[in-house]
Amino acid sequence: MFFSIINKLNSKKNFPYYISTPLVYGIGAASEHIAMAASHAKRSGKKILLFKTHYFQKLLNYRVCNNALFDSLILNNQENKKDFFYFIIDFFIQVEFIFRRGSAIFFKKFFRIDLGENFRFSFLGIKNLYTSQDISYNQITPLGIKEAKADLENEKKKEFYKTLRSHGIKDKKFVCLHVRDNKYLHDVGRREYRNSDVNNYVDLIKLLVNKDYYVIRLGDKPTGKINYSSKQFIDYPYSNFKSELMDLFLIKECEFYVGTLSGPMDTAYLFNKPVLLTNMYDLFPSFPRKKNDRGIFKKIINKKTGDTISIKNFAKLNINYHHYEIDIKDITFEENSSEELYEAMKEYLECINTKNTQNKFNDIQLKFNNFLHKRLEEIYKEESIKKNFFMNDDWKKNEFIKIIKRFKSCEGTFNSSYLQKNFNE
Repeated sequence: MFFSIINKLNSKKNFPYYISTPLVYGIGAASEHIAMAASHAKRSGKKILLFKTHYFQKLLNYRVCNNALFDSLILNNQENKKDFFYFIIDFFIQVEFIFRRGSAIFFKKFFRIDLGENFRFSFLGIKNLYTSQDISYNQITPLGIKEAKADLENEKKKEFYKTLRSHGIKDKKFVCLHVRDNKYLHDVGRREYRNSDVNNYVDLIKLLVNKDYYVIRLGDKPTGKINYSSKQFIDYPYSNFKSELMDLFLIKECEFYVGTLSGPMDTAYLFNKPVLLTNMYDLFPSFPRKKNDRGIFKKIINKKTGDTISIKNFAKLNINYHHYEIDIKDITFEENSSEELYEAMKEYLECINTKNTQNKFNDIQLKFNNFLHKRLEEIYKEESIKKNFFMNDDWKKNEFIKIIKRFKSCEGTFNSSYLQKNFNE
C-alpha cells in the first residue's frame, strides 16, 4: 500500500521530505502531531509536508477540527506552497485513507470487528516516532517539540491585529484563557473530571485586567456563560470575528496561555507560548513542558472513603491512573477554587516577569520533579514490562511509550505554592 511506501521514504536519510498526516478530528492531537513531525523534520534536515484527510467526512464519520491548522501554518520557516509533487502524494493518501476508513466502518458495522485506530487513520510520520518494542527505560529517548517553528503569514497577522484594534485592543497585551466544559462536546457524565467551571476564573481574570492585560476567553459555541464583563475581557466564542484562522492567531500572538487540559493547550505548545495549566487531572501525560511553564492540580478525593489523596500518593497509584486512554472511576477530582486560581496566576506572573529567575526551581520543585521521574520509571518497569499490562492492546502500549518520551522532554514544574500545600517529601 502507498502508506508503506511513504513510511519507507520518511526513514531514508537522503529523502528530502518528511511526510506527515496528523490526526484531523481533535485540535489537541493534531497540534501535538504537527509539532512532533515538524520537530523531527527540523532535526533531520528535511522539509515537512503536511497532509489532512478531508474527503467524505459525513459518510466516513469524522471531521476536520480546524482547516487552518493544516492549510495556513508556516512550519520551520518554509514557504507554504503546494506544487505538483504535493498534489500527487495527496491523491494517493486520500485514496488509501478512504479505503481504510470505509473498510473499518464496514467490518465494525456488519461483523463487529474493530480494526483499530491505527488502521482507521494513517498517522504517517507520527506513529513511528514513538512506537517501540520492550526496551529498558533508559533507552526510551525524549520526544521534544521545541525544534518546531510554527507561524502564520504576516499579511494575515496584520489583518487580524486590525480586527483586534477595532475591538479596543491596541497597545495592551492580551492573554488567552480556555476552560473545558461539557457543553461543546455534549459529554455530560463521561469523564466529567476533565471539565471545569469558567466562573471560578473570574478573580484570575480580574487580576490580569488590573495588571493591564486584555483577556480573551477561547472556545466554541455552545460553551458556558461567564458572569463577568469588562472592556478588557472578550468572550471570543460569542464574538462577531471568530474564525478558524483567528483561533490560531490569538494563541500564536498572546503573551501567554492559561487553561485546562484540553486541545488548545497543545496548540499553545505548538506556537511555543508560555503556559499555565489549571485544574489538572492527569500527571505524567500533561506535565508542563517548557522551563517557564507551570501547573496546579485538582483536589484528589477517594470516592469510597471521601479522603483526600496527596499528589505524591496519587503518583504512587498504578498505571491505570496515569494513562489518558483509561477512564478513572474510583476517584473524584474537585475543581480549583477561585482563590487557588488567583494565587496560581499571581505566582505565575512573578515567574515570567522576573528576569534571570524564570528558569530556576526552588527545592520543593526540584524534589517533586525528581520524584516523578523515578516514579514513572518504576511504573514502566513493574507494570508495563514485568506485568505486561498492555499485553492485548498495542495502541495503549504505544501511547504509554509516547507519554514517557514526552515526559522525559518536559522542563516545567508545578507552582511552588501548590506544592508547599500538597507535596510532602
